[in-house]
Amino acid sequence: MDEASTSASGGSAGRGGRSFPPARSGVFYRFTQQDLPAWKPAMTPGCVITIFLIIGITFVPIGLVCLQASNSVAEIVHRYDIDCVPNAYRGNKQAYIKDSSISKKCIQKVQVRYRMKAPIYVYYELDNFYQNHYMSKVEAISNYAMGSSTLKAHAVR
Repeated sequence: MDEASTSASGGSAGRGGRSFPPARSGVFYRFTQQDLPAWKPAMTPGCVITIFLIIGITFVPIGLVCLQASNSVAEIVHRYDIDCVPNAYRGNKQAYIKDSSISKKCIQKVQVRYRMKAPIYVYYELDNFYQNHYMSKVEAISNYAMGSSTLKAHAVR
């Protein structure tokens, strides 16, 4: 037997194993070529029913706890954009916002009809306002700087 036929593992052909060239031997090659033994479970109906019951018994209580927590949330929606804008500006709210001579202070009382436990979280929601507003403003200004003839007034606010 010549040295060219021995593998990198020291010539396993002489010990009764298969002979591979040095590049085709080793665990990494067997893994990348999916030449490893696989686990092939026998899924009998009894096994499937057992697994289904175990998963159901595990996740049904978790779902019930989440449902109870969701049902105990008190949500109050209060719109103040109608009450805080003067009657003269109800049709044109942008003019009200731009007019610096008018006070924008608005006090609203919200009555809560639920009994709530601490901690109480207050969330604020904005409509027609998008997170990428700043990026569109920067893009409009950079387009103007690159030679675009017009700069839209709404893009720089």
